[in-house]
Amino acid sequence: MSEALSPSAPITPWWRRPLVVSVLVVLLVVAGTIGWSMYAGLKDGARRGLEHGLPWQVETLADGGSRVFGLQPGVDTLDSVQSRLGEDMNVGLIVAGEAPPALEGFVESLRAGFITGRLVAAFEADDGWLQRARERAVSSDYGEGGRSRRYTLAADDRHQAGGSRLLALAYLPAVKLDAEMVRQRFGEPAERITGPQGESQWLYPDRGVAVVLPPEQGEAAKARAVIQYVAPRDFEARLRAPLQAASAPR
Repeated sequence: MSEALSPSAPITPWWRRPLVVSVLVVLLVVAGTIGWSMYAGLKDGARRGLEHGLPWQVETLADGGSRVFGLQPGVDTLDSVQSRLGEDMNVGLIVAGEAPPALEGFVESLRAGFITGRLVAAFEADDGWLQRARERAVSSDYGEGGRSRRYTLAADDRHQAGGSRLLALAYLPAVKLDAEMVRQRFGEPAERITGPQGESQWLYPDRGVAVVLPPEQGEAAKARAVIQYVAPRDFEARLRAPLQAASAPR
């Protein structure tokens, strides 16, 4: 068994990390990035521009899973996602503030039908391995004014991480989505949650989707929408409950 997936240490899943599921998503997008986008950069020359289904074309499966962009959260592995997305996906550890390391893949520009946007893929890994992989990293860089740090995995750690399960996806369309556009594409949400900075989180549990819309006023209004995807069977644990917790009065 890969050390990255070893059951010997408790797993701190991505959905319990504050980076993507909380208001920090919106704040990071305001800064023009999410995760470690500052480090990925655009490659020289034309990108392959892989064609994928549109962001709202989510196929639900009989086993409680889903498929979006040709990927299945909860089923695909880091290696299978890399095979699908190719060299456009950069893999590494991201540490935001005081949060523990997270294993992520990042695509700076993913073409989804006629939409382009940024894609973040979060993968499962136990905390012990994440800490050791950070210590063994071959390089690191700071970003977001020093608030986050990206670590490049050593070759052996990248190999071990290949079997890590895809937990969730976050897509940031380049086009600015508003409430009416989301309603037209996704329909009426089953539930709305208002975050502490005024962001509106539209929940679609039957498709495993949560759309975070920035508030209409204030600094965060400059942000773009974030569309998050998990397997529908995991929606309550991996999206709804953490979003509610992050939005609860403190």
